[in-house]
Order: sequence, then structure tokens, then C-alpha cells
Amino acid sequence: MRRAVLCVVVAVFSLGVAACGSSKSSSAATRTVQVDGSTDKFNGAFLAYFPNTVTVRPGDTVSFHENWSGEPHTVTMGTLVESALKEAQQAGPNGPTPQIDKLPSLLPQGPGDVNQNAAQPCFLTNGAPPSDGATACPKPQQAQPAFDGTQSYYNSGFLPDNDTFTVKLSPNIRPGTYSYYCNLHGPEMSGKIVVQGKDAKIPAQSDVDKEGTTQKDALVNKILPGYNAAKAGNAQVPPGASKNLAGFVDPNTTSALVNEFVPATIDAKVGEKVTWTVSGPHTLSFGNAPAEPGKYITKAPDGAWHLNAQAFMPSGFPPPPESTGPPSASGPPVAPINGGTYDGTGFKSTGVLTGFGPPFPLPSVTFTKPGTYSYVCLIHPKMGGVVKVT
Repeated sequence: MRRAVLCVVVAVFSLGVAACGSSKSSSAATRTVQVDGSTDKFNGAFLAYFPNTVTVRPGDTVSFHENWSGEPHTVTMGTLVESALKEAQQAGPNGPTPQIDKLPSLLPQGPGDVNQNAAQPCFLTNGAPPSDGATACPKPQQAQPAFDGTQSYYNSGFLPDNDTFTVKLSPNIRPGTYSYYCNLHGPEMSGKIVVQGKDAKIPAQSDVDKEGTTQKDALVNKILPGYNAAKAGNAQVPPGASKNLAGFVDPNTTSALVNEFVPATIDAKVGEKVTWTVSGPHTLSFGNAPAEPGKYITKAPDGAWHLNAQAFMPSGFPPPPESTGPPSASGPPVAPINGGTYDGTGFKSTGVLTGFGPPFPLPSVTFTKPGTYSYVCLIHPKMGGVVKVT
């Protein structure tokens, strides 16, 4: 979005200071970064922070606001993260990243529960967080400390819908750049806090918001042509795949996901096998589901976060094929998963299937009775479709 020619004068609460483009004040400021987001172009998710760089001063505050899309996020920083992200950048998209791999991840690879060492807030002056996923960091004896740039591990934990993680910067933090990332989505979802000198001018919140919108719009525009082609029935799919899509991910970016079934309504005949190509992480779930879409992580009375295992596991479908590593262009383009027959009785679900490259999961269902069959993705809110069988 282009910078507006005219600047709206914003009153800064009790200071009564006009902000236009940048601010300079002896009082501490707060700047807000959006975690994930939404667009009116499609039902989607963004594995990004908007904007991905925010400029502040010592003593200022950075607030991270969670916009729930069904994709779980954290804000995780500290010296351990700095060195791990530097290693990941040097390794490239397919290189080894042992430092990142040693840090806790919010969700397990494969079956299991939420990892408490990643899901719970953790503020360590030095040392590493627990390696055991079931063990959270010791609870601090005092309130969350200010971030001074020297802590080894400084983690928000899982951010539920509409939550805000507030990072108060120490007045003694050194000017410089401090990196953070989502401990589930990895280095591809990362950002930076740039700390200027204490008397520096910094962008106003309105300019921070504009920059975030510009970055999000760029992702939307990157994915929109392929998405529009898919809606028109011209989806580019690998050999043997179906043009019925469960989700859409443009090959040029994995930072923006379309969480829709395309087409939204499929017409089929009794006895006809209906097949989908899965792109992104999704379930195809028919009948009375054990969880509402997007509400598969819940908090126990003791504060621990837990997955609804029934929502993630297949029911009436075979287990998905095991991943043998990163997608390979030389491997099979699709992985068929035959869900057998369905007459509308009971709960039937693929469980979580993930398609970010070949082989793409290819689940199928054969409907044995006429009717209208609604189905949803249990990961992503507002992601549903209908199969009309005659």
C-alpha cells in the first residue's frame, strides 16, 4: 500500500503528542506487530509477522497480537534463537539446521501431544529449555522480565486466539537487531526487532500498520492468480491428481495458505469415487466431529495445552503414508488414500494430511446413498465444503 500523501494526526493518549510518520519522545512507546492475519480475497492463513521488522528504542514495548487462523504460533527469541536462525540462513531452504532442530517445537512430528517445553512461556537468563517435550520451563519467581538481548531463551508459548504477547525492552538493551521466530513454523516465519538509540525517531504505529498491510498484500497478490485459476476449474495439479482441492498453496510461497475446498460444492453420482488433492495441512472430516474447526488445542486446569487427538487421527481412513524426508521431485507425484465408502453414518475423517510438494495426498471417498454431505477441515475455521450425490 502506498504511503498516504496526507498524514492523519494521532493523539498519543496522555502525552497529547501529534505523530506523523515518526515519533521522538522521552516517554516509552508501544509498537504492535500482527501475528498471522486475514484477507477479504480468500479464507486463509499467513505464516508471517506483519510487519516482519519493527523499529523501537530502549525502554519501548513491542506487542505481538495473535490473529487466529487455525495455524498455531509463538514468538520465540534469545541468543540461542539468534545463532540457530543465522545457521538456517546460511544453510538455505534444504540445508541441515541442527541448532533449530534442537530447540523445542510446539507440536510433535507425527502422533503425540503439544510439547509443553515450547507451548509454555519460558524466560531463561542462560542455558537451554528442557529437551523433554512433556517438561515445561520452571515458572519464573517473578513477573516476565524485560528483554535485554542477553537472555538465552525468551518464549511467548502458544498464542491462543486474540492473545497478545508483550515484550518490554530493557532501558539498558544495546542498539542492534534482535531476531525472533515461530517455534512451530520455523525460520521461514521470523522477524526482527531493530533497537535504535534512546533519542532516535521511530515510525509511528500508523506507519507500522501500513508496512504490515503492504507485506500482507504482497503475499495475497502472489497467491491470487493461481487461486483464481483453481476456482475457475483450471488448477495446476501434478499427474494423476484431482482438480478437487483441499486447500491451495502457491509454489512460489508457503507463507500464505488458502484454507478452502475448491470447488466448494462437488456433484457426484452414487457409487462414484470422489477424490481430492491436499495442498497444505488439512483434514477432510464428515459427520459429527470431536472438535469444532480450529478448536483442537485446549488448556487444562493446570495450564498445560493439549491436542484433541481424535480430531487429528484418521477415522474410517487408513493412516497417511509416512514422510521419508523433504518432498522429492523424482518421487511419485501423488499418494492415493482410499477412504472406502460412506453413507452419511458416523464420523469419517482423513486425519491430518499435509501436502507441500510431491507426493501430494490424494484421499478419496465413494458415496453409497444420494444426499448432501457436508465436510470440514478440523484445523482451519470456516473451511468447509459439500458433496451433492444423486
